[in-house]
Amino acid sequence: MVEREIGAATMLDLLQTHPWLIVLFLIAAVVIACVAIVFVTDYNRRTHQAEIDAMLKRDMLARGLSAADIKTVLEASGDPEHARAACENGGVRLGLGKLQVEMGSFPQPPGSWKAPEASKG
Repeated sequence: MVEREIGAATMLDLLQTHPWLIVLFLIAAVVIACVAIVFVTDYNRRTHQAEIDAMLKRDMLARGLSAADIKTVLEASGDPEHARAACENGGVRLGLGKLQVEMGSFPQPPGSWKAPEASKG
């Protein structure tokens, strides 16, 4: 027990004589916390993506798609070139609530109002 008190006293003496060590320890703690957060969020993202892929596969199997069709869909969903082509062909809408982003062109539903174009004159 006496050794523990001596060790704690030595640590306090060390920090009092070298206060820059406190800053060094804080920086090290922040770096370790950031690295841990990156690994945990990446693990959660991969796990969530695997769950989504599994649900998509089950849904496609329930609809009667073949294994080759499922493979084609999954490969297309991960390829940016296919995503670009989808945007050109039909468009993509993303968003949550009032924040909406539209990429590509969308056909106007029948009977929808369209603003008249200004005439050049």
